[in-house]
Amino acid sequence: MSKIDYQKLREIAEKTKIAGEAPVMPFDQRINALNDFMKHFSPDIALALLDEWERNQQYIKRRDQENEDIALTVGKLRVELEAEKQRAKDLFMENARLKSGIAGLIHLGIRYADVEVMRIAGDAQLSTPCTDSIINSIATGIRIKGGE
Repeated sequence: MSKIDYQKLREIAEKTKIAGEAPVMPFDQRINALNDFMKHFSPDIALALLDEWERNQQYIKRRDQENEDIALTVGKLRVELEAEKQRAKDLFMENARLKSGIAGLIHLGIRYADVEVMRIAGDAQLSTPCTDSIINSIATGIRIKGGE
């Protein structure tokens, strides 16, 4: 099937419409307009236009479904992100409480504290590599899951 000339088809359809609505138009002009339309708008063209319309509708339906799936995924990811942010905040606070608690114990007079405990307790702002690493990983979105 050859390519449909939409512009030509539109022009002929407009002329035919005018011919059908203009009772003062000479009869032979009306017949010529109708014949011209029938020559250019065949059942094959009508079927081709319907096929194209159906393909476009299917394409639109697929795109709508993809957009819906993307929206659901974005929603789930936002929920996960908020949960991870809260987890990072909770871990940060727990880390600060632990450091503060150790410092408090040292000040209460634990005599035989481990050197590392003493070092951590001496500075509540001192980093603790393991927990700080986990907190930073979560905060930057890096997730550590069983070797993945």
